[in-house]
Amino acid sequence: MTNQNASKKAEKTQAIQDWTAKKIQLSDSWIDDEINQTSRAIIRGGIYKCELGENIGKEQSEKRPVLVISNELINTTSPNISVIPLTKKLKYKMAKTKGGKEYKKPRYNSHFFLFKKDYPFLEHDSAVLGEELKTVSKIRIAEHMGDIEDQMVINKVLQRVKWVYGM
Repeated sequence: MTNQNASKKAEKTQAIQDWTAKKIQLSDSWIDDEINQTSRAIIRGGIYKCELGENIGKEQSEKRPVLVISNELINTTSPNISVIPLTKKLKYKMAKTKGGKEYKKPRYNSHFFLFKKDYPFLEHDSAVLGEELKTVSKIRIAEHMGDIEDQMVINKVLQRVKWVYGM
């Protein structure tokens, strides 16, 4: 094992141990407040900060913005909801409109861009990572950042998710 790998492993071990302590706190909070957490009003199309924890490989980790895509019935009655993580790392290729104007197009079919100029509550231009769909407990959901109110945008995100699953 190289020194670099040993260092990476030690850092990852520490991050997982830190996450384990945080996960225990979240679990305790859930047990103490299950009824209120289950009935929390989480909005489809809402962007919230979510504690995804420390994961393995290239899985999305840490506290980050997520887009809620589960339907309103699930969002108001279930202890869990479906979310898609966002990243500030936009991977794009340049494309042209029919009028010849250049724009940034997602490199991957599973990504959809949300730009800060359109959604000022975002901290950065962001990519919705359709391939990273997750079901999470509502206890992981922290502050509400804002909403994607345009149903066409939500539908475009859902098209990317469908593409991921071959639907």
